[in-house]
Amino acid sequence: MPGDREETSSHSDSALPSLFIRFLHSASGIRNEVIGTITLIAFLVAIFQAEVLTATAFEYTSSRALLNSFPRDAKIFIAATIGPFIHQGPRHLTDNLGVLLVAGIYLEYQYNRRFIYIFYLIVGYLAAWVPLLMGSVGSVGANGVTFGLTSWLLVHSISCLLEMGYEGALDLRVLHFIAVFFGLVKAREVVALLGMMDGADDVTHFFGAFIGLLLGLRFVLNYYGFSIGTRIQRPE
Repeated sequence: MPGDREETSSHSDSALPSLFIRFLHSASGIRNEVIGTITLIAFLVAIFQAEVLTATAFEYTSSRALLNSFPRDAKIFIAATIGPFIHQGPRHLTDNLGVLLVAGIYLEYQYNRRFIYIFYLIVGYLAAWVPLLMGSVGSVGANGVTFGLTSWLLVHSISCLLEMGYEGALDLRVLHFIAVFFGLVKAREVVALLGMMDGADDVTHFFGAFIGLLLGLRFVLNYYGFSIGTRIQRPE
């Protein structure tokens, strides 16, 4: 009847804004859960933009050319202080941002932004300092962090699959399988480095993965309530 059709149409019209509002609320909630990774990515992009502007101001063809123009002592100082935050070109930056986007968001959603920040600083600087201790001018970029993140990602996602296997849960298993696959791909790169390690970059990648594995294992054990040393509390 006409009255029923009008009532149904009115109900549908009022339901659409309600669904849209719920969608925006959910999207906002997810964004807040991973705001640490988003902020970190924005920070790295801003630093790279500053590199490009500086290179242009001093008439260098690229940020890589600017970095290569510095004397050895300056390169060592840069690698030791701000190395984990600067990049030598767009490709170098986007490769690392891709890993941060996938692994960082996944892990921050499972833990919280504090873990991501602590992990970035510890792994980033330790992986950057190892080549310096070996007499190299060092390596710049978030490469050590991204290799470390994939080690942590692999440990955590495998632990989730094992937990789900015992509990019979199926809802998130596909997501964790994807995370395991992603981690295994990067782990294969680390194994390949053992046979062809050449230069500061390879050393940074390998030690980033190794340190990330150890720190990630500690975080995972704390995640499941196993305490090693000073416990980092998992948020409720």
